[in-house]
Amino acid sequence: MKKIIAYTFTTIAILIFIFSIAIMFIGSRAMRNNEPLYIFGYTFSIIPSDSMIGDQEDSLDRYDVAIIRAANYDEIEIGDVVVFQSEVSGVELLIIHRVIGLHEDGGFETQGDNNDFIDPNPVTEENFQGIYYSKITFLKPIASIAANSRNLIFGLLSVVLIVLLVTEGMHIIKTISREKKAELEEKHQQELASFKEKERQKIKDQIYEEEKAKNKTKNES
Repeated sequence: MKKIIAYTFTTIAILIFIFSIAIMFIGSRAMRNNEPLYIFGYTFSIIPSDSMIGDQEDSLDRYDVAIIRAANYDEIEIGDVVVFQSEVSGVELLIIHRVIGLHEDGGFETQGDNNDFIDPNPVTEENFQGIYYSKITFLKPIASIAANSRNLIFGLLSVVLIVLLVTEGMHIIKTISREKKAELEEKHQQELASFKEKERQKIKDQIYEEEKAKNKTKNES
């Protein structure tokens, strides 16, 4: 039972590390390249600003990890939180804001929940990237480090993960070796017991034959 619990906790720890690294890699890549990397139709993005802070269920704090669903432009509805590419101060960025209506030039108007102004550029089929699906808030400390010190955290987590995997691998190998040794020992003991039983029966048979021969000789006399 203790072994099962230990293996379970170790597996969970490894999965958390892998999940954390995946979130940081995908989220950081999205921020750096302004293009989400979708896996099975979903991607992660670290929220870099306070523009979506609010009291709605799908409002987003800085360093929340937003789960984005790949979607068709036709799926957009008023009130959705969407991801799109937009030029801000001459720099092309990924923006995640709420759709508040139709834009007069076509497309959709958007605004951050915490902003007093409407975004200048509409969401169109060309710059639309996806629709908000859910969020992860408990990874904020990791997401914060990932957003501000990507190389350092990647290196540290990679080292920790490698050490953890090597340590657990060695532990599993030792456990298998011990179990195999115990299995061989048990088999040896069983074979030894069987051999002793055969020898014991052989001695009994010899004694029986000797007694039988003595009795026969005695009767003939």
